[in-house]
Amino acid sequence: MQCPSCKYEQKGSVECERCGIIFEKYKKRQERLAQESVISQEPAESSQKKGVPGWLLALIVGIVSGGGTFYYLGIGTDNNPVPLPQAVTTSAAESQSVGKKAAPLKKRSAGVSSRNGNTAELEGLALQLSEKYSVNSGIDAARNATVSIQTSWGSGSGFFVSPNGLIVTNKHVLKMKEKDMQKLTDQIAKEKELLIREEKNLQYLKKKVAKVRDNELRQRVWEDIRAREKNLQKYRRAHETLQEKVSIVENASPTKGVKVVLVDGSEYTVDSVMMSNRFDLALLSIDVWSAPYLTPAKGRGEQGQQVYAVGNPQGLRHSITSGIISGYRTFDGVAFVQTDAPINPGNSGGPLIDENGGVVGVNTMIIRNTEGIGFAIPMKSVWEEYGNYMSLE
Repeated sequence: MQCPSCKYEQKGSVECERCGIIFEKYKKRQERLAQESVISQEPAESSQKKGVPGWLLALIVGIVSGGGTFYYLGIGTDNNPVPLPQAVTTSAAESQSVGKKAAPLKKRSAGVSSRNGNTAELEGLALQLSEKYSVNSGIDAARNATVSIQTSWGSGSGFFVSPNGLIVTNKHVLKMKEKDMQKLTDQIAKEKELLIREEKNLQYLKKKVAKVRDNELRQRVWEDIRAREKNLQKYRRAHETLQEKVSIVENASPTKGVKVVLVDGSEYTVDSVMMSNRFDLALLSIDVWSAPYLTPAKGRGEQGQQVYAVGNPQGLRHSITSGIISGYRTFDGVAFVQTDAPINPGNSGGPLIDENGGVVGVNTMIIRNTEGIGFAIPMKSVWEEYGNYMSLE
């Protein structure tokens, strides 16, 4: 039969072998949209929610010495895959599903396409976003197609690669890398030792202060004890809070508690996730129709070519920075695009695009304690990994 979304001819009658949609689910969605169109011509506004509290991210990021949560601390062993449950490493049909919140979508209307800035008719989510955030260039299109991905322990970026809600991001955005988790647990253990040592020091001072004969000196010691007790209580509360947050991360799944926030602030939960075993990549899906999506740039890009990084650095949603392609590197057999376009914590998973909005790569890491040295996974690798699922023309 022919897929009603991407028109791919196949034998299966349950799920599209190319774009991964469930036919029955797609049919019901179309019926719902048709019914909404008859009932009312007035567009429904997407619901708004508050994002992940900034203090939560600041707490964890601040504890990790000298670095942020969502960028690599080095090059080499960082590319080792993290073992995941079978439910999120196999096919889309076997991926874990959760409930979803999808904003009502409008029907077809003439306008500027949010796909690479080409003039075309828009519908669904692409139309909804373009009416509030107009698309006059490929860079505008990339902005509308980029999403913020928020978890219980931080945030990152991603971007639509198909009209039926498939989003590419980094694997480490959805699941903290084992090495980074180990750093946090080691830090917790170290802090616990320091807290215990300080408690013993205070007990010792309290025993000795009574033997001090000089009243002025004894008073100063007591003031020091009280100040240290106050600081000890503060550090103990922070330590306990961090323990709770790390426990949440340890028990988290790539779909549970994950929110996808679009440029207009509307929020969606994740239907399914597929993790790559070869690259720091993940493909997730949300329940939307006719999403604005990006396609690969023509060619891999020349050294010195102007490029733009789109993402959500430090929670500043849908920011755009510019730079050039500095070169091409290979680490542990994995190819990367090197760029001096600023890539900061929160940019991970967002697109690195050319001036036409074509995707050169997926922003993935920086080298610590350097400036102007960032890396992106080429779109060729994304296509190799997920080309069978992405409905691209």
